[in-house]
Amino acid sequence: MVIQVLNKILKILVIGGLGLLPASSIGGDVIPTSVWTDFWGSATLYNGDPVPVGSIIDAYDPDGVHCGRDTVTMEGKYGFMPVYGNDSYGDGAEPGETITFYVNSRLAQTLGPDDPIWVGTDIRPEVNLSASGAMSIEAIELPTDKDDIPGATVHYEVTVSNTGDGLDFYTVEATTSHGWIVQTAPGFVYAEPNDTVTLYFDVLIPKAIFYPMDDEVAFRVQSGIEPTLFIDGIVTTHVWIPTDAPDDGDGLLPGGFKLYQNYPNPFNPVTTLAFDLPVKAEVELEVFNMLGSVMTRVSLGTLSSGHHTVEYNGISLASGVYFYRIQAGELSAMKKMVLLK
Repeated sequence: MVIQVLNKILKILVIGGLGLLPASSIGGDVIPTSVWTDFWGSATLYNGDPVPVGSIIDAYDPDGVHCGRDTVTMEGKYGFMPVYGNDSYGDGAEPGETITFYVNSRLAQTLGPDDPIWVGTDIRPEVNLSASGAMSIEAIELPTDKDDIPGATVHYEVTVSNTGDGLDFYTVEATTSHGWIVQTAPGFVYAEPNDTVTLYFDVLIPKAIFYPMDDEVAFRVQSGIEPTLFIDGIVTTHVWIPTDAPDDGDGLLPGGFKLYQNYPNPFNPVTTLAFDLPVKAEVELEVFNMLGSVMTRVSLGTLSSGHHTVEYNGISLASGVYFYRIQAGELSAMKKMVLLK
């Protein structure tokens, strides 16, 4: 009896047009039953435009039971959305009852061509919808600059609040000034009115960074419903080099392993690289650009101890500063060279 009274109160709130009340706070989770009607719409609107992908369609019976939910996967369309009926195992709509719809937590008008009537299984009424809501977003906490080392993943977070009067959902995008890999929060992050949500993006610093540098990261959190609503900004990733990393010194390491400065330097396009090996070893040559990307990686084979030279041809490279590294077993050294064409 108490449940019936509460349902009648909810019915008054829903049918009475209190469109400011979020749908998710009315009904709760949808509980499937053994009977349903598949509703769908081919021309559904939100704020006068085709309903965007990611939008949420909710359905309620006259007693306020949340009996259907669908996520829009094609702009302007929804369904087929099962709206569940009453059976011996759960609550739902009865034949002939009018279904009330919400779009993004806003009460929707039904546009036909079919009536929003629950009629039972194997029936598919087309009921297009139209709803509207005021859209607004506010920044709560923005990311700040961070320091880290080559090879690290730097985690940034953006916290925003939905200050509109309907459900909204957000995505985050970020790009770095050096073109480093950025991973963002997948899919949409949903927020009811007055909800605060956090989105993230991770910047992957390349391992092959050999000198301190800064990388600017431009980010944007954007509404999935209204693209002109966004929060954006710039943060800086400061990359520092551990003190025990190879530097641009004389290239001399313990055991008589030495890397010499290339000659000529600057070069165009061929230069000679020289190095000393204390013991026989497998040797590899790598050349990196200023962003730490590998431009050349070539095996020089197994070389005996002693002094060695190898010619490097930079014909395929653009003019600029590059780093070359010789790796011999556990030993390695690196130096800088300049290509001028």
